[in-house]
Amino acid sequence: MVRALYFSDKDQFRVKRYPGSFIVEPRQVAGMHELKFICPCGCGFENQLLVGEGHKPGGDRPSWIWNGSTTEPTLKPSVHLVDHWHGYLNDGYWETV
Repeated sequence: MVRALYFSDKDQFRVKRYPGSFIVEPRQVAGMHELKFICPCGCGFENQLLVGEGHKPGGDRPSWIWNGSTTEPTLKPSVHLVDHWHGYLNDGYWETV
């Protein structure tokens, strides 16, 4: 398991690049955010997910339900970076499947 470390500063997030670290950027639609994270596997790859705080956003791209926490975040369903990494973010920890 890898701890999901929240950064409030976008620049520090990009400089440190800790596996599993993340930032949350609000979108123009209330309750929707971009959750940007560094792959928990340690490769350094940065990815982003469309998340809804307490709901799954609709639309033309995949999305996740986020519990709204930056200290113990949980996403539903699992995160699958095809042919790379697959797992869950539960209670502040990335867990590989």
